[in-house]
Amino acid sequence: MKIKKVINKPIDFDDFASNYENHISNSFGNIDNDVSYYHSAKAKIAKNELDYTPKKILDFGCGIGLMINFLIQNFKDSDFFAYDDSEKSLEYVKAKYPKVNCISKLDVKEEFDLIFVSNVIHHVKSSERNSLFEKIHDLLAVDGHLLIYEHNPYNPITLKLVANCAFDADAELIKKKDLIKLCSFNNLQLKKSGYIHFFPSKLKFLFSIEKYLKWFFLGAQYFCIFKKQTKI
Repeated sequence: MKIKKVINKPIDFDDFASNYENHISNSFGNIDNDVSYYHSAKAKIAKNELDYTPKKILDFGCGIGLMINFLIQNFKDSDFFAYDDSEKSLEYVKAKYPKVNCISKLDVKEEFDLIFVSNVIHHVKSSERNSLFEKIHDLLAVDGHLLIYEHNPYNPITLKLVANCAFDADAELIKKKDLIKLCSFNNLQLKKSGYIHFFPSKLKFLFSIEKYLKWFFLGAQYFCIFKKQTKI
């Protein structure tokens, strides 16, 4: 299954904000009808894999905020911030979660104990990723952590979903080993990683055994947790 090539016009997520969830559901087709299961699972995995409670969490590339409620449920003592460069997407977040601090630019003085990045990196051109991680590094507090979820290019179902999704038309998927190398170059030290999403929502009762499959490279997505290192 081949991924669509980069389109001439970059994806503008303002164009998708009003029907974002429908586009995701449509990309799944008859594979699954409960997309929220995967958002919930990511938040639970974050809680299980992190060995501390972050004081300030930034949902980086939050979109319309599909992850926020699940993160709040799992990190009840944390303060939440949300960033996206789509103003229309942030409007949805502001309306639904008035207690979440929304930011539309990265030149802020805040520093975060955890930056959460779910399925964002594949929307960033490979030539621009170093610059992105430099910014993320600067936004992290001392000893802060970065948690990234990304699509797994080795999973054929994932490739099908990406090919079917309108706002993934510019996707440049990145392998776990290449993400780790890129982050290491930008002074972000790998602490943990693994593959996730082995079972659909109708088999959600098997979620508890997924932690034993983190090593298996055919999970639909993967996660990496990095710790901020001092720049050399």
